[in-house]
Amino acid sequence: MLKMNILLKEENYLSYLSAVYPGEEFKKGKTIIGQKIGENFFHCIYIGKSFFVVTATSTATFDFYDSFKRDQSELLNLDIKENLFTFRILLTLKEKIEGQYTVTERKFKTSKLLLTDFNKKNTRDFMSRQRMKD
Repeated sequence: MLKMNILLKEENYLSYLSAVYPGEEFKKGKTIIGQKIGENFFHCIYIGKSFFVVTATSTATFDFYDSFKRDQSELLNLDIKENLFTFRILLTLKEKIEGQYTVTERKFKTSKLLLTDFNKKNTRDFMSRQRMKD
């Protein structure tokens, strides 16, 4: 019998990352969720010291797929604003597309009601660390 996850657990995501990127160390507390309303997937965004990883994730099964890892220098900005029911995330990347570097903005609006065991806490912790840098 196949057991379906009813909650996205950070440990499951970190296990996935360890399998896809062996040799890298992944720690709890460094993952946030980016969601585009109306799409049937969202993005787990892991922010490490020297790199970050963005992974598409099914909203129905919480299966992970289509992951990419980049150097921290390509993450130009990660701005998060908290509203009553959502987090608004603006991810600004320096990406190489067809041999040319370009600046790309990815906008997410993630519900605070998302079924995770970590998203609200990790997102607020990240926002606190950002405020301390300013």
